[in-house]
Amino acid sequence: MLALQPAGAAPPITLEAPAEPPLALRTERVLDREALEALGVPRPSRLQYDASGNLYVLDAVSRRVVKLDPRGAPVLDLGGYGDDEASFSIPCDLVVDARQSLLVLDRGKGAVIAFDGSGRFLGSRSMAPDVAAEAFAPSARLVVDLFGALWLVAPRSRDLVPLDERLSRARRSRFLAPEESLRAIASAAFLPGGGVWIHDPDAGALRRFGASGRLLGTVSLRDSTGFAAPSELATDGAGYLYVPDVEGQRILVYDPDGGLRITRALGGPRAPWRPAALAISRLGRVAIADPARGEIQILAIERGRAP
Repeated sequence: MLALQPAGAAPPITLEAPAEPPLALRTERVLDREALEALGVPRPSRLQYDASGNLYVLDAVSRRVVKLDPRGAPVLDLGGYGDDEASFSIPCDLVVDARQSLLVLDRGKGAVIAFDGSGRFLGSRSMAPDVAAEAFAPSARLVVDLFGALWLVAPRSRDLVPLDERLSRARRSRFLAPEESLRAIASAAFLPGGGVWIHDPDAGALRRFGASGRLLGTVSLRDSTGFAAPSELATDGAGYLYVPDVEGQRILVYDPDGGLRITRALGGPRAPWRPAALAISRLGRVAIADPARGEIQILAIERGRAP
């Protein structure tokens, strides 16, 4: 039987929390449109790092995933057009589980397609009927928690749904509580110490929930320039939250208590740069993509103590 998430013997994902907080995000490398076209992923829509710092890039238009090593050299080319079981139809999201397998959520096939780290096709499993409608809503996402368990960002029920190995709902009761705590749910990022951040776009807020799913606090996304519009959420090993702001053309970094620590500009009126995907490596790198521009920036996280 295809194991799309780790069995009980699989170890948890261990993240070594850096001693120093992030101070800045420094541009280390840029993959421009020419480079991405050569790789076959000219419109990168989703990004994901594995434990070794390799970067998976999904282009939903070309229906392809490429794997790049930490230096940016291509390692694997997966999916693409075709009728075989390892090809993609409408790929919309991807995650890496505790076994370092790549899981691709394919709305066209109504399934999750799995590959190992060397690109070998492991199998495909259809989403169970009890979550299928949620899983293939346009804004649905997959998230992996600290222990490698697979969760579904469920926009219709405004909840975060744990999935079992059959890709069915692992618990019948709601996880996020109270039910009225969210007007909407767009993205989620688990914290290394337990709990999860949720983006509520209708409220213009970030909500923090504890490990039990209970609401702990709210951070407004309004500042002097208006509302930030996150396209993604991601956390590092120290619990800092990274938020790409599409409208503000920037990355916002919040500390574990929800205080804004870094504002990193990416573009402006003369050179628009709208981040639509973000991933964080355990090796201290942030990958950020603008599909319309056809560009991925790799940023190094500079850490230290503020003077």
